[in-house]
Amino acid sequence: MALVYRDPFEQLQRELDRMIDTAFGVRGVTTGVYPPVNVFDGGDAYVVKAEVPGVDSSHIELEVQEDALTLRGERVFSEPGSEAAFHRRERAEGQFRRVVRLPGQVASSDIKAELRDGVLTVRLPKAEEARPRKVAIQAG
Repeated sequence: MALVYRDPFEQLQRELDRMIDTAFGVRGVTTGVYPPVNVFDGGDAYVVKAEVPGVDSSHIELEVQEDALTLRGERVFSEPGSEAAFHRRERAEGQFRRVVRLPGQVASSDIKAELRDGVLTVRLPKAEEARPRKVAIQAG
């Protein structure tokens, strides 16, 4: 019978990581919602910022329908050859799809998107009827 030594601290660390993943869903792509986004009102446009590190712009598709923006893509890593034995593998890869509801209607013909330093910024100009207007008050 062979004896196998298991480091109790390594096992404890794994269990703590698993509990944190389960409780908060923040440690990895597989436990949380990917990609994480911020949506805010930029005055004349809604702005969506999505974290997509390691994703090439050619692997991202954007689609707008009414008040929803759909981000679709694939995160691919070039890994070492098949002879490599991983000691830890935490970087998730694969296809993703995220639908973001926008606060109002947008002018879909003027949308602009930029990918810089792993952050995708999408500017969605508000539709004319969604823009704030000043209303004149008549004294009488």
